[in-house]
Amino acid sequence: MVELKRMTAIKTDIQSIINGKYVSSENFSGSFVLAKLGQKISRARVLATVIDKFISSDESYGTLTLDDGTGKMRVKAFGDLKIIENVENGDIIDIIGRLRSYNEEIYIVPEIIQHIKDQRFITLRKLEIEKQKEELKRKYELVSEYQKKTSDLEELKNILYKKFGIKDDEIEAILLSKEIFNEKHAEEEMKNKKEEIIKLIEKLDSGNGCEYSILLKESNISEDTFEKIINELLAEGVCFEPKPGIIKLL
Repeated sequence: MVELKRMTAIKTDIQSIINGKYVSSENFSGSFVLAKLGQKISRARVLATVIDKFISSDESYGTLTLDDGTGKMRVKAFGDLKIIENVENGDIIDIIGRLRSYNEEIYIVPEIIQHIKDQRFITLRKLEIEKQKEELKRKYELVSEYQKKTSDLEELKNILYKKFGIKDDEIEAILLSKEIFNEKHAEEEMKNKKEEIIKLIEKLDSGNGCEYSILLKESNISEDTFEKIINELLAEGVCFEPKPGIIKLL
């Protein structure tokens, strides 16, 4: 019989979790949150203040809302609620649990909860997380730097391990993070440019629509990007062409 190895609980802040990307797996144990600096978090250890507690009327479901100063997130307990029964609003807790996601909300399923009274423990945790982030940033920058020098993944792994001791799984997580968050950033940029184009059309339309040539010049974006945005706006029914070369908002 194969013994399943329990994932290490990673000390982290709430911001790193909620700003990360939940990567699901058919096997729940393989799911994780990928933080922006390429850290994979399956089990998290979070130190935070409880700002809200909820228990369902049939006592089959309960939540805690946590705030650690960097963000807010929920803890969800199902079935047996003993693990949260002695936790109250205002308590400072150190919680270990698995990360899950539902309706785009990442939450913690609690495994261990410890009450914290000593302020020194809180200060120490903040220092530990800051030091951890510095190390993650160092590795992220090294992977980014050497990625520009070689397109071969195995060569990249070999160089980074021999020179800096960065392991294969760390490199793969960083590369995945770069891919996911760069793509997300590009989508956000396109969305912003689309909104700018809509505002420009409204501004430049004197009643009969706006000429494409004027709109392109005023938008100050590349012709390819401009064409892509215009095609999307027409396909979505946001705009229409009253006549060739003219665009108008519906």
